[in-house]
Amino acid sequence: MSRAKLRMLAVGAGMAAAVAVTTPVPAAQAAGSAAPQRAAACSYNVPSQFLRRWNDNHGADGGFGCPVQEAFQYGNGLYQWFAKGAMVWSPNQGANMVTSVQRWGAGLRFDWGLSDGYNYDGWLINIRRDGQDINGDQECIAHGGGSGDCGRYDGTVYWNTLQPGQYRISVEGCDIGSGHTCRQGWTLPVYEYL
Repeated sequence: MSRAKLRMLAVGAGMAAAVAVTTPVPAAQAAGSAAPQRAAACSYNVPSQFLRRWNDNHGADGGFGCPVQEAFQYGNGLYQWFAKGAMVWSPNQGANMVTSVQRWGAGLRFDWGLSDGYNYDGWLINIRRDGQDINGDQECIAHGGGSGDCGRYDGTVYWNTLQPGQYRISVEGCDIGSGHTCRQGWTLPVYEYL
């Protein structure tokens, strides 16, 4: 499937049943977005919500590469495609909650954070390939056990070897006791394909 076709699918209402996805608009017009900054080597802007993560990954020369289009309104947040991945801003989980996915060898790297206002014992990560769950919700315990490097406010998970397909990933913070108490719900999903 071409990346252009994947982009069209990702912004379609059928891709995120729990998220009302609207017609894409430039980042500067999206509700709640600060003025974007144009990266010197790139043709498109990187909005302030994504700029820190993008810069921490070495900007245009790093893990995401340049944006391939302007950020657009996605549910009540923002979405942006990059040459090697994508980022989503999910304001329902905090003003600074950004999830991102980048191609990582034959797999994917998924990052999230920060969950302003809340900190959690653990995180549930939902990854789907071509619409099918992969091993159910995966649990990552804050700094101890699980399948990644998870803190109380953020985390990173790697899947080193994945089959080709379209991937959809979201995360939910939970306190673990006699069950799971998950106060903020799932982030807006981020998509990538291998």
